[in-house]
Amino acid sequence: MWSLPLSTPQKVGIVVYGLTVGACVAAGTSAALCLLGTAITEFAQSTGWINLGENQPWLPVMGLTYGLLLGIILGAIVCRKVIKSRLRGTPTH
Repeated sequence: MWSLPLSTPQKVGIVVYGLTVGACVAAGTSAALCLLGTAITEFAQSTGWINLGENQPWLPVMGLTYGLLLGIILGAIVCRKVIKSRLRGTPTH
């Protein structure tokens, strides 16, 4: 099947889209681990089954921090895959 090559604005749009998706993955991972840290803190506080010691109030912040680090790695992988899949198959000349 014949297709036209992508123009420069289309290529820029694909790269911006890939970066946006990667940033959203990073933010989502960070938010999810923050919520998990909050849930564990609330569970430990209400039941008393888990003794978190002085880390209990900092658990959501730790989830946010480590979630962001994990999210940056996952976001970079997703960004690369999105950009690569959208730019693949386009004829170059």
